Amino acid sequence: MVAKICLDSDVIIDVLRDNKETISTIKSLEAEFITTSINLFEIWSGRQKGEVITELISWLDILVFDKKAALVAGDMRRKLREKGFEIEIRDIFIAAVCITNGVTLFTKNKKHFERLKDFGIKLV
Repeated sequence: MVAKICLDSDVIIDVLRDNKETISTIKSLEAEFITTSINLFEIWSGRQKGEVITELISWLDILVFDKKAALVAGDMRRKLREKGFEIEIRDIFIAAVCITNGVTLFTKNKKHFERLKDFGIKLV
């Protein structure tokens, strides 16, 4: 079975900007690449005028933020607040989608996502 790896927004942006290091890392991973509806929102709303991203996102399957992910995200946010940690809510949503779908996240934003390892997030 081929592993599934979710590309975070920063990784997708690197691909759009032809970042050789990120592209090399992706090529070295034997996996099916996907992303989340939250990442799609971030990429689509942040696109530069004239930037063509539809071709890139057309080959990515999109995992959605559903009821199960919402409950996991709510638990994570509550527990993080109890510990005095706050991270971007969209990062919690992305992590919850990855956790509930059993996929690994490829992100360069290790600072926030490392805090979520206790909840089961797997990172490249």
